[in-house]
Amino acid sequence: MTNLEQPEVAAGATSETGVTPETGFTFDVPVHFHDLGMHLSDEERWAHLGELAAEIWSGGTEAQREGVQRFYAEVADSAAADGATYAGICLMATEDDRVSTASLIARSETLEGGDVELITSTLMETLSLDPACDVHRTEVEAGPAVVVFAGVEWLPGAAEEGAPAPEPLQLVRVDTYLPLPEISELLVFSLTTSSLPDLPVYVELMAQTAESVRLLGDDRPVSLPGQPDPAAERLVAAFG
Repeated sequence: MTNLEQPEVAAGATSETGVTPETGFTFDVPVHFHDLGMHLSDEERWAHLGELAAEIWSGGTEAQREGVQRFYAEVADSAAADGATYAGICLMATEDDRVSTASLIARSETLEGGDVELITSTLMETLSLDPACDVHRTEVEAGPAVVVFAGVEWLPGAAEEGAPAPEPLQLVRVDTYLPLPEISELLVFSLTTSSLPDLPVYVELMAQTAESVRLLGDDRPVSLPGQPDPAAERLVAAFG
């Protein structure tokens, strides 16, 4: 597994709660992810992304920071269009001097029916219809979850006249579907990365995020830092 380190600018970051109380659930976002401000207005988000780009790319040029700001805005706008309650970008340095990156998006859908086993089985059956998807069932603290691995090809925008056509970018997407029938919600986490060698690291971060989901008012104890969490270890193993 590739060992990743956070950029120096994020060394003092702390984990944060991923959703607003109105949703009826909460989860912890790994410190590796920079919040893209889904809770902000469009104007506030643009200013926030400018500050984020300046922080992360403090050694870059103004043009580079503006380009990063626009890219982050595109990710946030796309997430907002999908009804996301959280969107974040991870940017880490690797031991072999690469920059590794991924995005994490969380959204929820209204869930009909209260039989979690039936819901999970239906999700498994429906998602398995796509032969390009690798579908698994696992267990997290909040209940059964369905994990889907899929390859994605992203085509950059059209090249300038006379320039060669841009090469498609190969991505891996990992989706986690977590039914929460107690509050009639289906929580979906989507993690996408082009840093394929680092996928095991990102899968572990996804597992930690899914394991942290709690319903509001849920007083179940959680493991203290440094203590083994059997449920989390189970989830990481199931994620592969």
